[in-house]
Amino acid sequence: MLRLESITKAFDNTKVLNGVSLTVGAGEFITLLGSSGCGKTTTLRIIAGLEQPDSGRVFLDERDITDTEPNKRDVNTVFQNYALFPHMNVEANVGYSLRIRSVHKNEIKQRVTDALRLVRMDEYAKRMPAELSGGQRQRVAIARAVISRPKLLLLDEPLGALDLQLRRQMQLELKRLQRELGIAFIYITHDQEEALNMSDRIAVMRGGLLEQTGSASEIYDAPYTSYVARFVGSANILRGVPAVSPMTPNETIAVRSENIVLEPYSEHSRGLEGVVTDKRFAGGMLRISARLNLSGAEVVSSRHGIDSPLTPGQNVYVSWDAASEIIVKDNDAGEEL
Repeated sequence: MLRLESITKAFDNTKVLNGVSLTVGAGEFITLLGSSGCGKTTTLRIIAGLEQPDSGRVFLDERDITDTEPNKRDVNTVFQNYALFPHMNVEANVGYSLRIRSVHKNEIKQRVTDALRLVRMDEYAKRMPAELSGGQRQRVAIARAVISRPKLLLLDEPLGALDLQLRRQMQLELKRLQRELGIAFIYITHDQEEALNMSDRIAVMRGGLLEQTGSASEIYDAPYTSYVARFVGSANILRGVPAVSPMTPNETIAVRSENIVLEPYSEHSRGLEGVVTDKRFAGGMLRISARLNLSGAEVVSSRHGIDSPLTPGQNVYVSWDAASEIIVKDNDAGEEL
C-alpha cells in the first residue's frame, strides 16, 4: 500500500537518510524504532509530504506521491504535542477538517459522533482542550486524524508526553483502534517496549538506514547485528569468548539476559569464571552483572521477581544454554545506545 524507494535526505550537508526503502501493507501496524537522530521522524515527514526527499520516490497505492502536496495525500499525522486548537471544543476540533472541505453539517455531526465514540470520548464533545487530561487530548487528536478516513495514519511518538501507566493503557487503545479502523499505522518511537507490544512489524533504524525489519519475535529472537541485539532487549554481546556451542567458536554472539545463569563456585559448577559487579532490582526484575575473568566483558543476568544470595565481589561461574546463542554481525563496538 505504501512503498518508499531509496529515499535520501540531507540537512546542511549532513545526510539524515541514506537510501531508505520500505513497504507497508494495507492494515499493517509498523513501527520505526530508533534512537534520536536516526532519521525516523524525517522519514515520517517525507511520507506526510512535510519534507521533500533529495532523491528516491514515495508511492501510495502504486501512485507516485513524492511531489504531491500534503493536503492532497490520503495520509494524516498525529503529533506528540496533540496540536489541538485551544479556542475550539472537542467536537469542533475533530470536525475541523471536514468543515474546511465543505462537508454537509449533518454528515459532519454524524462522523464526529462516530469518531469520538471510537476513541471513547463521546461524553467530552463540549469540553475545551484545557479541560482534558493528556491522555484525553491524545484521543481527541487521534479522532481528528481518522475522521477523514485516510489510508495511512502516521504517529510521531504520540505517547511520549504521558506517564508510564497511561502510556501502557494507550498502547492497548491504539492497537484496538487500529484493528477496528483497518487502516495502516506507521508509528515512531525510541521505546522498545512500545514497539514490541504494538507492532505487526518493526523497522529498526540507525544512521539513516533500516538496520533490520521483521516481526517483534524476529527482531527479538533473531537479530542480525550486535546493534539490534543490544538496542532491542539489551542482549549481552560476547566477542572473542569461547561459545558454549562447538559450532560457534570465537564468533560474536548475543545472549539475552534471561538466558544467562550465574552460579557460585562449586565443584559441580560449569561455565566461564567471573565476579559479580552489581545487583539491583529494576521494574520487577532482579539484574545481576558480572565481569568475565577471561575477557573482561560485562554480562547481565535478569530474573523476574526472584532474589539471589549472590553479592557484588563474589566469584561465580557464568553459563548459558547453547540454544540461546545468536550469532550476530559485530557492528556496534563501543557505541552508546
